[in-house]
Amino acid sequence: SLAQFSYLEPGSIRHLYLYHHAQGHKALFGLFVPSQRRASVFVLDTVRSNQMPSLGALYSAEHSLMVEKVGPELLPPPKHTFEVRAETDMKTICRAIQRFLLAYKEERRGPTLIAVQSNWELKRLAGEVPVLEEFPLVPVHVADRISYGVLDWQRLGARRMIRHYLNLDTCLSQAFEMSRYFHIPIGNLPEDISTFGSDLFFARHLQRHSHLLWLSPTSRPDLGGKEADDNRLVMEFDDQASVEINCPGCYSTVCVELDLQNLAVNTILQSHHINDMEGADSVGISFDVLQQASLEDMITGNQAASALASYDETALCSSTFRILKSMVVGWVKEITQYRNVYADNQVMHFYRWLRAPSSLLHDPALHRTLHSMMKKLFLQLIAEFKRLGSSVVYANFNRIILCTKKRRVEDALAYVEYVTNSIHSKELFHSLTISFSRSWEFLLWMDPSNYGGIKGSVPSRIHCGQGSPEEDREEEEEEEEAEAEEEEGDGAPEPDVEDKLENNWNIVQFLPQAASCQSYFLMIVSAYIVAVYHSMKEELRRSAPGSTPLRRRGPSQLSQDAPAAGALPGMITFSQDYVANELTQSFFSITQKIQKKVTGSRNSAELSSLFPQLPGSHLLLNNPALEFVKYVCKVLSLDTNITNQVNKLNRDLLRLVDVGEFSEEAQFRDPCRSYMLPEVICRSCNFCRDLDLCKESSSSQDGAVLPQWLCSNCQVAYDTSVIEMALVEALQKKLMAFTLQDLICLKCRGVKEANMPVFCSCAGAFALTIRTKVFMEQIGIFQNIAQHYGMSYLMETLEWLLQKNPQLG
Repeated sequence: SLAQFSYLEPGSIRHLYLYHHAQGHKALFGLFVPSQRRASVFVLDTVRSNQMPSLGALYSAEHSLMVEKVGPELLPPPKHTFEVRAETDMKTICRAIQRFLLAYKEERRGPTLIAVQSNWELKRLAGEVPVLEEFPLVPVHVADRISYGVLDWQRLGARRMIRHYLNLDTCLSQAFEMSRYFHIPIGNLPEDISTFGSDLFFARHLQRHSHLLWLSPTSRPDLGGKEADDNRLVMEFDDQASVEINCPGCYSTVCVELDLQNLAVNTILQSHHINDMEGADSVGISFDVLQQASLEDMITGNQAASALASYDETALCSSTFRILKSMVVGWVKEITQYRNVYADNQVMHFYRWLRAPSSLLHDPALHRTLHSMMKKLFLQLIAEFKRLGSSVVYANFNRIILCTKKRRVEDALAYVEYVTNSIHSKELFHSLTISFSRSWEFLLWMDPSNYGGIKGSVPSRIHCGQGSPEEDREEEEEEEEAEAEEEEGDGAPEPDVEDKLENNWNIVQFLPQAASCQSYFLMIVSAYIVAVYHSMKEELRRSAPGSTPLRRRGPSQLSQDAPAAGALPGMITFSQDYVANELTQSFFSITQKIQKKVTGSRNSAELSSLFPQLPGSHLLLNNPALEFVKYVCKVLSLDTNITNQVNKLNRDLLRLVDVGEFSEEAQFRDPCRSYMLPEVICRSCNFCRDLDLCKESSSSQDGAVLPQWLCSNCQVAYDTSVIEMALVEALQKKLMAFTLQDLICLKCRGVKEANMPVFCSCAGAFALTIRTKVFMEQIGIFQNIAQHYGMSYLMETLEWLLQKNPQLG
């Protein structure tokens, strides 16, 4: 049961604290006895030098600081006596600790556990100090990031050790609480308790339903040997890629980005409704639900007749899925009824546990089932947004960008609040968390890695989640009145538009640094965005004669009658004139400058060294002026109001760089390939997202440090080694999928059924489903990533693959 029970109540057991941190040939040991207010500290170094400060004074100072913060209840007693020894031999220290613990044991002070914090494994530590085996040991999982490579390392190490000791009571009381919740002994709590806890609860639920367990430390479930033959379990299916909706364009009304959370948990809670929506009622007349065998069939042994083929994993794991659902429902009930923090933690880490191959009860079929349901629910959610009048600019499992068709940020926020409330009122989306992230007043959108716009200024209370939108709206209107009066007075445009301008163009990185191509690109695009934004503001001001809030609300109604893009007529004529005159002149002179500075690069392929080599590079680029023209015209063509002007501009510029308008090289192709690593989960904040390893901007302070990817939610760097392992695993899956693929007929597109025939029954020839060229392109992406980020293991795997398959190379 999930009910908590009494276990090692406070005061029923004493504890000692053993601290150990080793780094190279230096180490620090500390053995604390709170009940006797004494501690022994041992320093290990190549020379016997004791540079310890007065530990008694240090302890008192740190203790009084902690008393102010947390109060005296969860702290060890104030004054301690310290005994310090410096040694050059590890064995001597271990023998001293052995003697200390044996002496304590002979004093017979009642049941005692030892809280051990060490950067060694407990087995190794117990090998050095055998008496530890006779005490119950509780590992304290606290990462200790400290460097002993400094001169006064003893002082730093001692301070860190004392701080850990002062936090010990808090750690232990939390550990006891967890033990009571998970029903496991305190010494058996592993480091990653959330995933282990999910394994534990799921195993108990399965056993209650007389289910066999498929516990396995590997990425394949233990299905009694069947899994060794079933390599499809570790194939990479295309349908596992997340759904992404992208509508490139120019949006001149307010766009709002919303964060989406708890999709997995919401999906599992509403799984019965998802089947209903597909036309199958919840009794289970669905293709992916296993029919229950009747009692008669069981007795006569006639179950095989109604059994499903073993390749339908979704149907085979339908009963398991029901058990999984009952476990999640149990947690949610605990959260809503008893506000249980541990149940809340399990729900937060649920999806990480389900998809982690290291989980003991990991089953790829269960993950695939839930993932396909998440897709269905997500598409329902997008349809609901559209039904309520929003147009979706971009959407994936984590975020949705909506074009609200409103002219003012306040109206847009009120509208978004209305939309999210009405979505939450539907039972299907009841447990989803949809929160406001940011807004744009004007947005030029190509894809998540290429966009620019003017950010909307939002009252800070919306971000903090306080204050009602109505109050905000009234205050904003008063502010805007004041602004309008100021502007009428001096007629100057708003000074802070440059601060609100946001440019995020991945394609810029593929232009050469030479001849300032990159800064020219940003200059032209920014100038266009700012000019159109100013004209939009001017047009709105003109269409609202009075400056009272009542009349100013006119434009947001006006937007209903405006053209589909939401652009005002005056703004359209302005942008057309701007492109035809002002922009064309500056564009021509800039292109000529670029051509003069980097001449001759068009004919020779050698000068392509001007272009940067990035993980996504795949085109042979060798003409900076041509690429510059193509990229800028591509971005400007996102605005459909100026299509004719941009086409004319493009034609003239191509003539200037001496390239035919309809030639192959004049067509825009994205210079950056994309490789999505699905469902990367941040260890710090547990945020799950798809990471594009080629387009995602990675941070590196200088060339010496390898770049790292950051979590978009909490800005903590992902562990590159974990990403490298995920890439190697993805490579193995792709290889398996390539090896096990079907052959299809080129004529009738049928799959080859028998092994022997050379031709199809329709006399067509057979070909591969996944073409070798496509597979080799993916291998190329992996090689680029491995070289750029210094991933030696991935590189070695790729070299092995190409060496074993020379025909691929």
